[in-house]
Amino acid sequence: MNDHVAPIPTLTAGYDLAGRELPRAPRSSRGGEPLRVRRIQPGEPLGDVQRLRREVYFQEQGKNDKQHSRRVSDGLDTSGTVVVVEEGRLAVATLRLHDFGSPAVQVEYGSLFQIDRFARTWPLERVAVCTRFAVQAERRAKAVVDALVEETYHHAHEHGIQFGLIACQPFLHGVFEHYGFREYLPPVVLPSGLALLRMGLVVDAAVLLRECDSPLLPLVRNPVAGNAAQGWLTRTFPEKSSAL
Repeated sequence: MNDHVAPIPTLTAGYDLAGRELPRAPRSSRGGEPLRVRRIQPGEPLGDVQRLRREVYFQEQGKNDKQHSRRVSDGLDTSGTVVVVEEGRLAVATLRLHDFGSPAVQVEYGSLFQIDRFARTWPLERVAVCTRFAVQAERRAKAVVDALVEETYHHAHEHGIQFGLIACQPFLHGVFEHYGFREYLPPVVLPSGLALLRMGLVVDAAVLLRECDSPLLPLVRNPVAGNAAQGWLTRTFPEKSSAL
């Protein structure tokens, strides 16, 4: 899909007892405009996503984006899947996904997320990292973020991803916790002094998603596998087991 193809409607979904996907209903933004979600595949133009990243990362914070241009676009944009929520033709929320099957992703993020501990048990294609999360200030409403996260969850199902990892600043903890992400490692402090929380979402971990009333619960397909994977994560990373 490219920037000139009309985005599909943003949808909410569930599954019947036979595992068949039920019809999904469109939702609207806070302003009444229909929200649309699409995936920009590896190598396709990012279009308005770059404008959104620049606005959120730099203009809001009063920083010089020329000195930090790597946050707007880097080499991994050519290999990742970018999920974008749009209002009309305007990008209002975005998130980028890579699985750790890529050596470049292992080099960039492997140490941060201690991916070697996953690799002892799981194919690295089943572990993904979410980066470049950005939501336009005027559109930080539940419907917009729900649309973004739910489409990311659909992507995980379609590609056999079991774990979604993210490193976020502490003020975003509650946002990701709402969807079922939990800290699985202690916070890390970068050389710049920035503290990041290392959080993980286990796909289909129905027990945890039910406990936190996650909007992703109706999308669960295989709760037995998901709950088993959640147990593995808790045992493997006891540093934050109390939070899991």
